Amino acid sequence: MPFNQNSPFPYHFVENDPVGLRMHTLQNGLKVFLSVNKNEPRIFTNIVFRVGSKYDPADTTGLAHYMEHMLFKGTSRIGAVNWEEEKVLLDKIADLFERYRHTTDEAARKAIYKEIDQLSYQAALLVAPNEYDRLMTAIGAKNTNAYTSNEQTVYVNDIPSNELERWLALESERFREPALRLFHTELETVYEEFNMGQDKDFRKVYKNLMEALFPTHPFGLQTTIGKPEHLKNPSMREIERFYHTYYVPNNAAICIAGDFDPDTAISLVDKHFGTWQPVDFPHFTFEEQTPITTPIRKEVLGQESAFVFVGWRTPGGRMPNYRMAMLVRQMLYNEQAGLFDLYLNQEQLVLEAEAFTWMHADYSLFCLYGKPREGQTLEEVEQLLLREIAKLRTGDFPDWLMEAAIRDMKLGDMKSVEQNGARVGAITNSFILGEDWEHFTRRYEWLESLTKEDIIAFAKSELAPDAYAVIYKREGTDTNIIKVEKPEITAAPLQKEAVSEFAQSFLSHTPNRMVPVFADFPGSIQQTHWQPGLRFDYVYNPQNPLFRLDYIFEMGKSSGRELALAFGYLPYLGTSRYSAADIQQAFFRLGLHFEAYNYDERCHVSLTGLEESMEAGVQLMEHLLDDVQPDETVWKAVVSDLLTKRQNAKQSKDTILGTALTNYAKYGAVSPFTWRLSEAALQQLGADEVLDWVKQLHTFEHRVYYYGQLSSEAAQTIVKRHHKVADNLRPPLPPKIFTELETTQNEVLFTHFPQVQNDILMVSRGTSGFNMDEHRIHDLYNEYFGYGLSSIVFQEIRESKALAYSTYAYYNSPVRKDRAHYLRAYVGTQPDKVSDAMPALTHLMENMPVVKDSIEQARISLL
Repeated sequence: MPFNQNSPFPYHFVENDPVGLRMHTLQNGLKVFLSVNKNEPRIFTNIVFRVGSKYDPADTTGLAHYMEHMLFKGTSRIGAVNWEEEKVLLDKIADLFERYRHTTDEAARKAIYKEIDQLSYQAALLVAPNEYDRLMTAIGAKNTNAYTSNEQTVYVNDIPSNELERWLALESERFREPALRLFHTELETVYEEFNMGQDKDFRKVYKNLMEALFPTHPFGLQTTIGKPEHLKNPSMREIERFYHTYYVPNNAAICIAGDFDPDTAISLVDKHFGTWQPVDFPHFTFEEQTPITTPIRKEVLGQESAFVFVGWRTPGGRMPNYRMAMLVRQMLYNEQAGLFDLYLNQEQLVLEAEAFTWMHADYSLFCLYGKPREGQTLEEVEQLLLREIAKLRTGDFPDWLMEAAIRDMKLGDMKSVEQNGARVGAITNSFILGEDWEHFTRRYEWLESLTKEDIIAFAKSELAPDAYAVIYKREGTDTNIIKVEKPEITAAPLQKEAVSEFAQSFLSHTPNRMVPVFADFPGSIQQTHWQPGLRFDYVYNPQNPLFRLDYIFEMGKSSGRELALAFGYLPYLGTSRYSAADIQQAFFRLGLHFEAYNYDERCHVSLTGLEESMEAGVQLMEHLLDDVQPDETVWKAVVSDLLTKRQNAKQSKDTILGTALTNYAKYGAVSPFTWRLSEAALQQLGADEVLDWVKQLHTFEHRVYYYGQLSSEAAQTIVKRHHKVADNLRPPLPPKIFTELETTQNEVLFTHFPQVQNDILMVSRGTSGFNMDEHRIHDLYNEYFGYGLSSIVFQEIRESKALAYSTYAYYNSPVRKDRAHYLRAYVGTQPDKVSDAMPALTHLMENMPVVKDSIEQARISLL
């Protein structure tokens, strides 16, 4: 790998790297990865530690995850108003927690916890609450968050490009000396997170799969959230030891992508992080897992609709061929022409079939997912999934599939590197896996050198017919739910006006404001009117040789319920010349994707992919739209699957609350959600009748939108050559108008759903019709009051009172000028906390606290 020694901070790089990554190593061992991207005046950042839940001690699981939470609480300077007094109290609290975790008598434990609660109350009086996030808000940071998984803990921010130095100053202080303040309220938040996980069937399936595949590895022995018995007996001292052991520069990386000068950036990183002292730390070792020779079968019960999960252990990131699994996954499932796509989903043999991979350094996982159609068993779905895997072992797949799958992976990567977050994500993964960046950038050269025999050998060795685990997720009541009960907590008295000396100094050094560059619609979008009711919009793509072409119609489901059905029916159909599978394969081999989208008031067909294949793709798309052939058997299967999906939606709490009940609250019984054909009407509807909507599209007014590297004239020539359009275009069909309710009193709507938590959403109609004054202010209201880690709602409900893991109040503007503004307020909490959480939330909304400094910080953040 080339090495630039002429820079004050030498760095490695890779020739022809599409993201131009500079790889620095500071003298203390800290890795610094820099990728310049001038697309927008922002910088995406990850601070990464190569430590996750697999490093947790077996008797105190959940440490890595809890450490992540505590690193938002500040330090001896961030958030500290009187550190000397606060530290004395925190030490006493830490000692009490040690007594608490080693005490078994319940009465004695309650007495100790009461003392912890009293001392925590006193300590909270000496804190500027959530100051870290308030300072991040002040510099305009977005997406401030963190996540912990098996092998990594990552701290995320997205900052304006003129705030790089203040971000580095804040982050270097953040990791200098964390203060484990507000510990017992944050512990209650983790309890809530644990309880939430037990309401998610997918999490339970994942846990069981890991236990089956990794019986003697931490992947299977412990979870990231931790065991309930360990959550009930926390240790501040163990967390401190964990921090000092693994949060060291020689176990960390700073990953930055965006608009900055790399020489200046590395100099600033060294200035703020270069004095961080390295420490020798224990490297993770693990026991090789015994080969699986007989399928392992387990069952999970839950309220959501049934599905089956199949998984194999595959090589980890340390192995040279671990990326083989990613190619095989793409050959099975790419949402277009993989073996699952063509022979399971397209053939309507299952309701859904997917394949995906999870990559880790030690081992990776190769997984299959399937949902049954009406009357189909999970065992039958499992066998259909395994049938396609068997084809890989025997080489029963077309020769072109490998090449097309690699091309499709390339297209996805080519598009993703436009985004700073995607760049940083790839850099982070390579660091965690220990993968050489040159190997990563040359991955397609390696993949393209593979042969069909290599795929067969991989499938035989890594996806062996008896070496998998299968988890059947059946519908039913889970009797193994473990609930972590709510302890008695006195609400911490948050000092909202308090500001630390660190924050005062930090906020006094402001960089020059960036000069805004506003979108130039007339200059950026070339519009050509081809005929009345038909306009061509052209936008140049300066990034890559990819294009997008859309035919956009201003009508959707609300104009005709059959239109949505037609767009759902279309992917399963062929023409008089080609079968449905032939068409999907043709698009895929050309490096193209064809999609049909339908919304309430708009629909469009879309063609995306390689510019060089555009004309062939347009020709095929036009042929399909013009010559698509009905199939009654396929239509009946579509109807059957649609009815199954409707039934499954009744078992999804997110659909029930976020869509069904919310629509009912806004519109009543007749809403966009319920505006659909009944089962009887569906059964009577003929395939021809549905398909007429597709065949008539060319007779309606629409827009043609092109984004690519062809000239406007060349793109228009190609589209005009093939695009079928009526001489006289009809206006879009008018939509059905759903009247928003004008409620005059509070109303409670609820449905019973067996789960550990209660999910509560309040919906309140605001001003009718678009109001510019409200539109201008709603972002400030949300930033300050209701949405984000430093918002009043989050601080009071979660940080102070520990009443919920997730809570917010969000005011939004309508997307059309005749609709109303709405306030939505949410809290997800345990049933025994509802009587405290609901009054707390409503009181805040009716009596919004005014903290002038916080409002000013929110205002500056938006600017």
